Order: sequence, then structure tokens, then C-alpha cells
Amino acid sequence: MGLGCLLEETVREHLDAGRLQQILESWCPDLPGFYLYYPSRRHLPAKLRVFAEFLRERV
Repeated sequence: MGLGCLLEETVREHLDAGRLQQILESWCPDLPGFYLYYPSRRHLPAKLRVFAEFLRERV
């Protein structure tokens, strides 16, 4: 037993199956997606660019 703070989409299967329970629902804001903040698009490191593209494709 324990508490965790996880993205709902990553544990949806377990919530639906009843293996996990969501608590403190009123404290969990409904977020429309991921946000990635970085200083500038100019001179963006390759690793960060690839990661940003990965997130864009996933949404």
C-alpha cells in the first residue's frame, strides 16, 4: 500500500481493472497535455529536439 503521483494515462489500465484507486481527485487538475519549456529554439541541442519531436508525435 502506498501513494503515488502518476500520469493518469500511464495507469489507466490499472485504474479500469480496479488494481489502483484514484484518491484526492479534487486536487488533480485536468491537464490537456504535456508542456515542455526551454530557453530558445535557436541552437537547440539535438537530444532536446528529438525529445520534443517525440512528445509532439505522442499527443
